[in-house]
Amino acid sequence: MIRRALFGPMLFKELATQLRGSRAALMITIYVGLILIAVRLLYGMIISQLDYGTPLISAQIGQLLFIGVSLLVQSLMVFLAPATTVHAISREHERGTFELLMSTPISAIQLIGGKLIAAMAFLLLLLLAATPVFSLVLLFGGVMLSDLARVLLITLATAFLGGTFGLCCSAITRQTANATLLCYAVLISVVMGTLFAANVWSLINGLTAAPQALGAINPLSAMATALAPVRPPTTTLTGGFRPLMLLGLLSQGLISTTASDIAPTYRVTVLLYGALSILLFWATLVAVRPRLRLTRDDGMMLAALLAYGLATYLLRGWWTPGIFPS
Repeated sequence: MIRRALFGPMLFKELATQLRGSRAALMITIYVGLILIAVRLLYGMIISQLDYGTPLISAQIGQLLFIGVSLLVQSLMVFLAPATTVHAISREHERGTFELLMSTPISAIQLIGGKLIAAMAFLLLLLLAATPVFSLVLLFGGVMLSDLARVLLITLATAFLGGTFGLCCSAITRQTANATLLCYAVLISVVMGTLFAANVWSLINGLTAAPQALGAINPLSAMATALAPVRPPTTTLTGGFRPLMLLGLLSQGLISTTASDIAPTYRVTVLLYGALSILLFWATLVAVRPRLRLTRDDGMMLAALLAYGLATYLLRGWWTPGIFPS
């Protein structure tokens, strides 16, 4: 069935390559292990609040654990997603197999699409492996399925954008080392740059709200605004360690003191990442061609971009409060 699909031949090859051997099992083990260690440490820090005479109920513990695990999963996804595709095209050039692939009946869109789908399948496997950790958190209560759905939506959008960005860097540079440097240099600049700019803006302007665009571009800030409704009352945490301080650090001035005033910036982030993913996928198609010319694939990508723009316009009532709060 896979081989007869549109992206079948390349998808079959990539799945067999990525899941063969111990590399995939080792990555899953490290990924889940880091999350488990973080949960244990965070749980110990939360329980230490009892030493200060702070009353904690089960729901509050579950909320704090959910915030910590969600931020950790998002942080890992930001850096792991590009790593699954940053070598996809450059490795073919380094092995001398790229010209051989282009001489086959496989089109450019099948080549890029197969590699991207295989990478996304592996990232979904990582998220599935972390599901038992979220199940442990949900046992404490205080978290609804809608909260988990928001976290999953932002994580998937981040994974898709990271995969397409790594693929684009690999196609442009055609060398794995250069692609890795370019990818993570841009990634760190965007994540840390927007976070630094938002905090500086808020400090200079008397801790007022930072521009919503800064929070929408940053994947960690977007996750923080999505987690804001899950916060327990801050008065319950009076000790030296405050797990909630990460939310204020990642979205300085974006999260208010009352849940009713929280701007849903993550909605803008999801749609923005979707548009950027389409553009980066299109740029990758152009980069892998032997010469610059218009093909049927360009028409398909233009149609997809226009359809996405139309859907975004129809959903303007859903996402505009995240960038233009009342």
